[in-house]
Amino acid sequence: MDRRSVISSAVTRFVGGTGLLASVSTWSQEVPAAKLRDSQNVSLTRQLRFTLTLSNPHGRSIHNQIIWIYMPAKRSSTQDLLAIETSTPNEVIGDALGHSVLKLSFTELPPLAQRVVSLVTRLELQARPRPMALGNAEDWLKDEMFTEVNNPSIVALAKQLKATESAQTARNIYDWVSSNIAYPGYIADDLGALYALKERKGDCTEYAFLVVALARACQIPARMVGGYVTDRDAAPRADEYHNWAELYWSGTWNIIDALKKNWLGPSTHYLAFRYFRATSLSPIGLAHRFKIQGDINVHM
Repeated sequence: MDRRSVISSAVTRFVGGTGLLASVSTWSQEVPAAKLRDSQNVSLTRQLRFTLTLSNPHGRSIHNQIIWIYMPAKRSSTQDLLAIETSTPNEVIGDALGHSVLKLSFTELPPLAQRVVSLVTRLELQARPRPMALGNAEDWLKDEMFTEVNNPSIVALAKQLKATESAQTARNIYDWVSSNIAYPGYIADDLGALYALKERKGDCTEYAFLVVALARACQIPARMVGGYVTDRDAAPRADEYHNWAELYWSGTWNIIDALKKNWLGPSTHYLAFRYFRATSLSPIGLAHRFKIQGDINVHM
């Protein structure tokens, strides 16, 4: 939870089957959905629209301003990013986790000037999770910031909830967290799994961290995911950004949202933008949604 002139039109399209990202100077080019669709799964497309208002708060020109912002993850167990359309030139940077980080650069903004940038993303969503390689399991099992896997209190509760099968263990964790943690409203700071367990409260971030920590303590790979939850095309508000957990078993990532009381989805409602890691893997660093280099003000 982080805190008018159109230069040109561009669309970043994702070339099916190649893993390449290409920026082109037209709104009309995109990947046909069939190229990315799992023929054994039901899928649908979803569009999200965002508006960024950029302002120079100074009585002087500012130069070389850069904004990095998370766009939907390129590919996950339940989604494919088909296109990003922007009203200003851009660059999309990927990383090892499959993030799509949009880079917007501005060489000069006049004194007290404002610019409005529109962003449109199109995704294809799967009705059930597809098989997805885990990669290095240790990345999603270890103790790290806000996910205190080795804390005695976390370990003790995990032992109580652990079952023979991973799916049943996950269900036990979901039931416990959704029943025992209270939601006090939005909290500006990340407080972590141990805080949620000790205080028995937290917002979506703490719910997700606690589910992840308990799962990892039970040797189930788990991660916190940030993004939006919607059952239709939307123009989400900043305060609609949400965090949930994904746990890995049976060869795929499964959605666990203890705050919203959603067990295993529905997959087509959850649009992933960011996978939490305690170390920086891209220019956006540890920011939840975007990072600014320079003096520009950004309202989303």
